[in-house]
Amino acid sequence: MIGSPVSGMLPAMRRWPAALVLFIAAAIAIPADAGTSRHFPRPTGYVNDFATVIDANTKEQLEALCTELDQKTNAQIAIVTVQTLAGSSIKDYAQRLFNEWGIGHKADNRGLLILLSMAEHKYRIEVGLGFETLFPNARVATIGSQMVPDLKAQHYSQALLTCTRTLASIVAEEKRVQLRSLSQ
Repeated sequence: MIGSPVSGMLPAMRRWPAALVLFIAAAIAIPADAGTSRHFPRPTGYVNDFATVIDANTKEQLEALCTELDQKTNAQIAIVTVQTLAGSSIKDYAQRLFNEWGIGHKADNRGLLILLSMAEHKYRIEVGLGFETLFPNARVATIGSQMVPDLKAQHYSQALLTCTRTLASIVAEEKRVQLRSLSQ
């Protein structure tokens, strides 16, 4: 086929070093995030207990609190437990999960993720861009440290409830609303 794009490229490609040709071919064939891409399970609500460590009563309380917070303040808190991070750092895993699930409404990105990994004994609170001023790193670290005694005692439900209540009360105070779920 005279004049086809492929035949026109062959003479020019012969002048390129073989390594460069392979590099370009690989760059075209492999997506930029290959190897780091992860397909997370679809969320089933505000509370996603994939490690099955949250008791039913606490899960119900957390769902009610997160639902009320979203309805009254347009802010979302997602609570996720996993068995393992599968080799990822807690920071990387949390950021990718946060982005893939789209936690927080698109208009203002006011979302929070509380992630607890059982095998690695790690937790992370991931903060959406819309909450960076309300939840600077030092404040998030203080809130997270409140969970540590319960986590060490394997009282995972209580740790997550304490953290979620603290985050929700700060958001509610900022928006000047009362959350009935906080008093339960």
